[in-house]
Amino acid sequence: MQRDVVATPTPLANRAYPRFAYRHTPTAELPLPVLPERIVLPGAAIHDAFVIEIACDDRTEHEAYALRWEVYCHELGYEEGSPEHKEYDAADQRSVQVVVRHRATGRVAACYRLVMADPDHPDIPFHVEEVCGSIDRLAVPARGEARRGFAELSRFCIAAAYRSHDLVAGPPPGISAPLWSAEAAHRRGLAGLMWLSAAHIAVSIRLDYLLTLMEPRLRQLGTVMGLGFAAIGGPVEFRGVRVPYRIDRRSLRSLLEARQTAALVGPLRIALDGGIRRHPLLAAYLDNRSGRSLR
Repeated sequence: MQRDVVATPTPLANRAYPRFAYRHTPTAELPLPVLPERIVLPGAAIHDAFVIEIACDDRTEHEAYALRWEVYCHELGYEEGSPEHKEYDAADQRSVQVVVRHRATGRVAACYRLVMADPDHPDIPFHVEEVCGSIDRLAVPARGEARRGFAELSRFCIAAAYRSHDLVAGPPPGISAPLWSAEAAHRRGLAGLMWLSAAHIAVSIRLDYLLTLMEPRLRQLGTVMGLGFAAIGGPVEFRGVRVPYRIDRRSLRSLLEARQTAALVGPLRIALDGGIRRHPLLAAYLDNRSGRSLR
């Protein structure tokens, strides 16, 4: 399934997002998952190797588009991409790009996006709704202002070199072999760092739920990391078997406040909070959060 492609993303500074009222809270809640006794997340030292950033300028956004092209177009052949070797679609106009930068080389090692409800037309479907015909409408309202409390986690990708834990292949350019070897454990923790950062953003602006479409095995991986994703529809065939999931803000807050995550979450707040205030779309949510339920 190919997505609609926009010729050129509007420069971030030129995107006019309305200051919408954001006060509705969905009423259909799933049971609050209990955190596992042992949460498997990367150690706090991962921040010594990687820094996570919200893309608040066009250069960083295009770094994310370039990595998406590398993974989704060149490597996997899922999307067509652009002649400039960038991958983006119409949903990026209402999305927040988040990148993980490798400190030693300055390269973007991983990225994802949060697709928000369309500021002007919240009834426009999320990608997960387009792909899955059996979404539970008690879990995701089909229309109305309550949809502003949802965002979709998508385009979650890690560059091939940083997915590899094979030290025999050697390091990429710009980093010594000893340092590359020493950082192997941190590379294994990249997915956990990315998911935890999405949790922090969602809780900070008081979203109600995050949606995602993923393989069941990744849901199991999320469970051991303390992420209680709940299925909101049946499996679909989309680049393999995928299932639509939802996670509640209460679950995300519980994880962020857990004793086991304290050392990891502190540096995340420092890295992300400035970007939350500067990004024009997130700022619209931040302006309205005083009217939101803390739950």
